[in-house]
Amino acid sequence: GRNGGTVAQSYNDGVVGGISGPEASTNVGGLVGYNLDGGEVVECFSTGEVSGGGAVGGLVGFSSGSIVHCYSAGWVNGNWSVGGLVGDNYGDIAASFWDIHTSGQTESAGGTGLTTAEMQTGATFLDAGWDFVGETANGTEDIWWILEGKDYPRLWWEAEKLTIDY
Repeated sequence: GRNGGTVAQSYNDGVVGGISGPEASTNVGGLVGYNLDGGEVVECFSTGEVSGGGAVGGLVGFSSGSIVHCYSAGWVNGNWSVGGLVGDNYGDIAASFWDIHTSGQTESAGGTGLTTAEMQTGATFLDAGWDFVGETANGTEDIWWILEGKDYPRLWWEAEKLTIDY
């Protein structure tokens, strides 16, 4: 869908697919399809598979807004303007990443592509200013936590859910 406001501390781990064939969908993203001018996607991630026609991104399909402290790690597939993090971008992207191995994408219209090992290393995100539980250099809100070397960063409020599920 479209975002003209703020999407914050949210995630998707499901499959997102646009219509295939001659009527292929555009602006397909793992979390947001079209991030409008003035829209913000902040402290979010997507690990689900994403497919569509054009302007297809692991996190956002098309953006003219801002994306800050986000990542994607799901498989991304499309016909044109396909990116690991963002398919097509005219906005601002800061301190955001995608996994080049799990996405199958070495290119993106913004963000930084990293290996799975780099994506599962806390220092990668701490060095980019992400606010993790237990550190104060990047803030005291404790937004993220990570199981070093085993998983990607997760939102702090997921810790209880994951503990119960496992």
